[in-house]
Amino acid sequence: MSLRLRLLALALLPGLVACSLGGSIAENSIAYNGTMQAATDTLLVVNVLRARDQAPLHFSTIGAIHGAFTLSAGFGYDLSHSAGLAQPALLASTNPSFDIGPLDRQEFARGLLRPIDPVLLRLLSDQGLPDQVLLYLLVSKFDEGPGGRIIANDPARRQALDPDAEAACAEAGMEARPPCDPFQAVVDRLTRFGRLRFNGYTRLIPLGPPLSRAEATAPDRLSMLKEPGITLRRAGDGWQLYRAVNQLVICIPGRPGSSPPFTALALDNEPPQISPITQEGDPCSADEVADHAIHAGRAAPSGLAWYLRSVDEILHYLGAVQRRGEEGTAYRVSIPRPGGGQARPRLFRLWQQPPARPRLAADYRGTRWYVAQQDEAEDQTLRVLALTTQLLNLQKSAGEIPSSGTLRLVR
Repeated sequence: MSLRLRLLALALLPGLVACSLGGSIAENSIAYNGTMQAATDTLLVVNVLRARDQAPLHFSTIGAIHGAFTLSAGFGYDLSHSAGLAQPALLASTNPSFDIGPLDRQEFARGLLRPIDPVLLRLLSDQGLPDQVLLYLLVSKFDEGPGGRIIANDPARRQALDPDAEAACAEAGMEARPPCDPFQAVVDRLTRFGRLRFNGYTRLIPLGPPLSRAEATAPDRLSMLKEPGITLRRAGDGWQLYRAVNQLVICIPGRPGSSPPFTALALDNEPPQISPITQEGDPCSADEVADHAIHAGRAAPSGLAWYLRSVDEILHYLGAVQRRGEEGTAYRVSIPRPGGGQARPRLFRLWQQPPARPRLAADYRGTRWYVAQQDEAEDQTLRVLALTTQLLNLQKSAGEIPSSGTLRLVR
């Protein structure tokens, strides 16, 4: 190699170093992401199996991955040729390290035990998740209120029934008796006429009795209008003070041609998170609805209240579903097909033998367990795990996870 070519190669080495560094960072970033995916998926499956066995659950996370890249450049001699000419050389190496943080702090534990925010029902439904999957996974029980029936979402009640028998159970609804699973019967009845809908509107709650014009224009009344959310509206021959609040309702479709076409249930952060309301106005399509004054002793609206699960309860529920499946009862749910008809996939199943299309696997107590690829008609396990991961991540506070370290570059 001539002196000119050697000098040219030496001048090009910094550019080659930069190109090699960019490729190394991209490749290792993708590899680290795959490592986190495998660790997170495995831990989730293992915790479901722990829940199946009624064993303690344990969580950890990879808080940070530190990548230390070493790049060196120079000239070396190629001894395979007698001339021993100097050749440019570029060497790269990486020595990653990572931080694992156990999630055993008070705030994370509280998050696990806190019921999920009911607004998530709307967000998840908008993502296209089947209503049936959401109801089975997120609702712990239906409750008729004081003195009424409680319908628990208990996998132990599930029996293997053919579609005709399940349809008869759905027709009976809350009145369904064994071998029906009452919770399954109520879910099928709630969803048999179409997808659940949601509507947000301004709810006007009356404050005090109706007012005459003189009363409404009194200084003390007018001063109340300065308070946030207080509004004065015409009511018949007089006026009415209202408190305006934002209200989100879930709307259950009724039989075609029924009136009203939807039954509205109010969403609230306090249990029961979903509860019946009076069907005043049109809460499933209106922008604003004014309530009537509620007098003392007035009976509460009839209907079923819904109680939502915490993430901890979801994991134990999936463990119970897995246990029921291992006992020989396949836990299937009815989901409408886009073109009509019903699919009856398994809600959740971990396989001890590799399924036809395995997606991931985890080892637990000497046994390898498999998760099948998502199949709308046969197996919803992967979708359920993805949803559970989202809900679990919502419980992780930034303060509980070690902050990412700085990428170190050594040349």
